[in-house]
Amino acid sequence: MPSPYAISLKLAGRLCLVVGGGDVAERKVKTLITSGARITVVAREAGAGIQKLAEDCAIIIHRRNVSEDDVQGNYLVIAATDDHDTNREIAGWARRAGALVNVVDSPEESDFFVPAMVQRGDLTIAISTSGKIPALARKIREELEAQFGQEYALYVALLEEARKRIYASAAVTESAKLHILGEAAALDLIPLLRENKLAQARTVLHSFLKQHGIEEAS
Repeated sequence: MPSPYAISLKLAGRLCLVVGGGDVAERKVKTLITSGARITVVAREAGAGIQKLAEDCAIIIHRRNVSEDDVQGNYLVIAATDDHDTNREIAGWARRAGALVNVVDSPEESDFFVPAMVQRGDLTIAISTSGKIPALARKIREELEAQFGQEYALYVALLEEARKRIYASAAVTESAKLHILGEAAALDLIPLLRENKLAQARTVLHSFLKQHGIEEAS
């Protein structure tokens, strides 16, 4: 069987539908919220978590049975009811409407899988078993969470500063810029950031860039 093609979708402002109101649906909704998606939930019954999100205007909720019309116009659909036949029917509707669909209880009927993720600022580490063994993905995520602390959010932010300066510089050739950025990423800044020494880490990075003829912006 071919391997899934791993991507990160930009969902900001896109219409997304979640069908179901239980714990699984709530987890899916909360993940979508962080992506900036415009989320509608359709569920006969909704748990306290989803109700609270609706009260806070984070989502729109319709408390009724789902219909084929609900999937129209959505970029992405998640079928998260507790009835497999209903989930399968939703998947069929979604495909006819041209939407990507995830069926929470059937990897085989899903267009995509939602990985377990470690999020540190702009750094995202995704772990997937192609939807087959979610418990293993969660276990690995927990191990990575201990390994990659919040210092990595600062690390990525610093390297982004460096990237902008490198590519804005006229002092180095285009072919050299990628090499310099690679060397910058290899600097051992994590121990400093782990000790909350951001200023020192930035000084080390700026000194490295200066050695390569890249001055600070005036």
